[in-house]
Amino acid sequence: MDAAETLRALLNEARHKLRDGEPAEAERCARAVSALVRAERDVAEYAAAMAAQHPDEDEESLRAELLGRLHRLVAADRAGAPVEVLEQLAARVADP
Repeated sequence: MDAAETLRALLNEARHKLRDGEPAEAERCARAVSALVRAERDVAEYAAAMAAQHPDEDEESLRAELLGRLHRLVAADRAGAPVEVLEQLAARVADP
């Protein structure tokens, strides 16, 4: 039985409790199912957000890319590049 089937079965159990005259127990069961569904959705959203923050690139390649950009910025500054050029390079560093 998958998770959705299990949750449906638990909701049916809550319906039976309500029908059998146990409204407090039915509500408790229904609230528990609702809380589980919300928790599952929250976990899925969190996992998606974490996946979006960490693209397929590994940390070493990201670090190398950022260091390269920073080196280009420092080199341009030492070479006396105009402020506009430094701003463009800095914007690229800030937005990998």
